[in-house]
Amino acid sequence: MNITKMKEKAAKKLKGKYSIIIPAILIYALIIFFFYIVSKSVYNDSVDILFNILITGLLYMGLLQIVIKISKGEKTKITDLFERTDLFWKASAITIVITIFTLICFTLEIIAGKSLMTFIINEANINVMLSALMIIIGVLLCSAIAVFYVILMVSWSQVYYILYENEEMPVSDIFSRSMDLMEEYKMDYIVLELSFLGWIIAGALTLGILYLWVIPYMMTTETNFYYEVKKKEKKES
Repeated sequence: MNITKMKEKAAKKLKGKYSIIIPAILIYALIIFFFYIVSKSVYNDSVDILFNILITGLLYMGLLQIVIKISKGEKTKITDLFERTDLFWKASAITIVITIFTLICFTLEIIAGKSLMTFIINEANINVMLSALMIIIGVLLCSAIAVFYVILMVSWSQVYYILYENEEMPVSDIFSRSMDLMEEYKMDYIVLELSFLGWIIAGALTLGILYLWVIPYMMTTETNFYYEVKKKEKKES
């Protein structure tokens, strides 16, 4: 998997398209920010999660449509952001599943981490060997949860692309399809995401301004990755 080539292709396709993708991302981000403020005003994290699910269902597939069209060299426009509301229910269902598993893993990680810290603080009266063994088990458990979550999210990383191209496919099949598609390319995807780490850090140093260029670059490269994996799958079948 030639990641450098995919990134170069993304940069080339984005030339002259930033006037479309940046306003679309700004609109998307501003809507999320508005509802985030609303949810915080009522001091309810559940409302925040609900708003994120609704916004993703309504707008994310439209944003993805813009990116896919740019990746394919097709004409696109800002109003494409609002043109895939027909996928609202399935996009929302996918987001709900991902959110649930994220919350479960996050909760388990917190429980394991707190248990480990509590044990370390109170382990003075325990046998040294037993204490060391319990600490090792705690560290391994925390690591296992984190690794499981990363692998799961990478395996599901293509679900929205699959939905975009397969509107009638059941949600359960979309997740299965993504897992099958990513079976041999998990490490490639992780390497791809890590290759943007420098840009992400640079974006933070510019108070997020650089993200207006970094996010389209990342999304277009990820789209290239999806179509490259599909191309390889087709050649192998």
